[in-house]
Amino acid sequence: MLHLNDEPRLTDGHLAAGADEPSAPIWKVLVFDSFCRDIVSTVLRVNDLRDNGITVHMLLEAQRTSIPDVPAVYFVQPKPENIKRLAEVRLSLAARWLWYDLARDLYELYYVNFSSSLPRTLLEEFAMQTAATGTSHQIAQVYDQYLNFLCPEENMFSLHFPNSFESIHSPAMTDTAISGLIDRIVSALFSVLLTLKSVPTICAPRGNAAEMVATRLDAKLREHIMNSRQNLFAESGEDVVAQSRRPVLVLLDRDVDLGSMLVHSWTYQALIHDLYNIKLNQIAITQTDDAGRKTKKTYDLSVSDSFWASNAALPFPEVAISIDEASNAFRREADEITRMGGVGSLDEVGGLDMGASTKQLQRAITSLPELTARKASIDMHMNIATSLLDSIKDRQLDVLFQIEEQMGRQTKATIIEAINDPEKTNPQDKLRLFVLFMLANEGLRQSDIDECEAALRTAGCDMAPLEYIHKLRSLNKMSSSIASPSVGGLGAGGLGGGPSGAMGGSSDLLGKFSSISNRLAGFTDSSSLGSIFSGVRNLLPSRKQLPITRIVESAMAGRPAGASGIRSSVAAAGGAGGGASRMFEDFVHFDPKQARRGNLAGSNAAAGPRAQAAADSGSAQEAIVFTIGGGNYVEYQNLMEFAQRSTPRKHIVYGSTDIVSASDFLAQLARLNQSTSPTSK
Repeated sequence: MLHLNDEPRLTDGHLAAGADEPSAPIWKVLVFDSFCRDIVSTVLRVNDLRDNGITVHMLLEAQRTSIPDVPAVYFVQPKPENIKRLAEVRLSLAARWLWYDLARDLYELYYVNFSSSLPRTLLEEFAMQTAATGTSHQIAQVYDQYLNFLCPEENMFSLHFPNSFESIHSPAMTDTAISGLIDRIVSALFSVLLTLKSVPTICAPRGNAAEMVATRLDAKLREHIMNSRQNLFAESGEDVVAQSRRPVLVLLDRDVDLGSMLVHSWTYQALIHDLYNIKLNQIAITQTDDAGRKTKKTYDLSVSDSFWASNAALPFPEVAISIDEASNAFRREADEITRMGGVGSLDEVGGLDMGASTKQLQRAITSLPELTARKASIDMHMNIATSLLDSIKDRQLDVLFQIEEQMGRQTKATIIEAINDPEKTNPQDKLRLFVLFMLANEGLRQSDIDECEAALRTAGCDMAPLEYIHKLRSLNKMSSSIASPSVGGLGAGGLGGGPSGAMGGSSDLLGKFSSISNRLAGFTDSSSLGSIFSGVRNLLPSRKQLPITRIVESAMAGRPAGASGIRSSVAAAGGAGGGASRMFEDFVHFDPKQARRGNLAGSNAAAGPRAQAAADSGSAQEAIVFTIGGGNYVEYQNLMEFAQRSTPRKHIVYGSTDIVSASDFLAQLARLNQSTSPTSK
């Protein structure tokens, strides 16, 4: 798109296939709306845009001056207001003519790209407006890009629909609004599948938003495959639909597992997201210097950062050791370069007299940009690690993680002790701990719940999220879909022994953490972090599958989820029918590739869909997992770990309506409680 929808002739200094000679870049202007800006900023930075010929990027809504003789690339959503800003001329309330982009002749040519398919009515409106202003000749291209989703990681995507869990469950949402939200989800998933060039089989639980999405997506895919004159899923003359290896698309409601949204993680990426809320692959950290001055710094967590790519999914203690090793390796290389150049620091290397330089010195100067980039990356991760350590000490996140790792063995006394502990300073941490304890112990007596809730109120916790969870469990019988954390990643088989084992050793751990900030302060300290973390190995997370991972494993294997041990809290709550042992069996199954009379063709009325689903998905080595209502990095990393240790290795892509932190999810629960309370009606 940035190359005017043509393959770039020059890539990394090499000619593209079939090109005779390198051509000068075509310098362009990029204009986008706020949603498409977020899409671009997730994967590209300013330097990347400049490398692709973009000199200026601006919002469509902003006031812009004319830049003649320069082409403009527009990347916007297919909305009526965006069409108007592109081409309309109208009379304002003040009797003044409003001339928009084309009529004002802002740029030489216009390359218009829509994030998703442009409806025919809007296309006709666009054509009429340009014809009326005599600017049709300036429209060089109009493309549907099917890029209405964010891609923060290689195997992760987000639709960027904030507060989606709240929207789906809000009593204020009308049927029309819900239907519109479902259509937006279907449109975005269609774009994801087009990007992957895959037409999957589809499965989803019955009765909620996931089934609605599955039904409409199946119809949209089938209509496109069967009726479109140009099948966009075909690649290089090969019909991808006809391929034998097809992924399974598992659509799930967030209600399937609320606990995973509230856990305290110990891996680097998930811990950063929990504390600093990764947005568009950026975080903002407030740091305090020795003089007490606070400064706010923003860091880019780019996939091009090799250290981030290698360590994001690792436990935090291992990451801290990796930072130390990376800094030592950098220091050795920097010392070697300065020794060869006879200078005191890397900053002086660039000013050397090249005429007197040896080949070794020239090689050192050539490697200087790469070393500078590495130093910036190491500095960034040192600062992040230092801030994480401060938060771990202040909030005792290590203790909370240890408790949750063996939540199925905890007692009421342990939980109340943690709630009443004044050293745990964050009330939300205590609320999250109790919610996980309650979900892991379906048979908890009401008197025990009341006692814990009294302790939470004394600790200053906002009880609104907990009250709404009670409503879900009691009024809507949501306990059938809230899988117990004791099975999904918080259960037995964790570290240590009983409750005392969870609390023991934390003071030793924090004692080791207390000196790390000094060790990470710079490159001058040559001490190794290995000795500091010698006693932290017992804090490494055990390998456990979250409920969603177990469902995905069952979907890929074509067997009921109960075969891998998923428990159902419905049966524990008195629900009949075997609960999660029949969870996957009770899914609806679709195959957009089949004719409508097929067993899986958009209907479960035909006999034997479960058997057919098992036959079709039994050999699936690829899966696309999508949660409706929010997701997080905990689930993403759990799925990636499952895929990597599978034999043969599986490929899984994880997506959600939005990537949500625990704090934001609790805020949605609190607002839902307010909207469903009698006083709000």
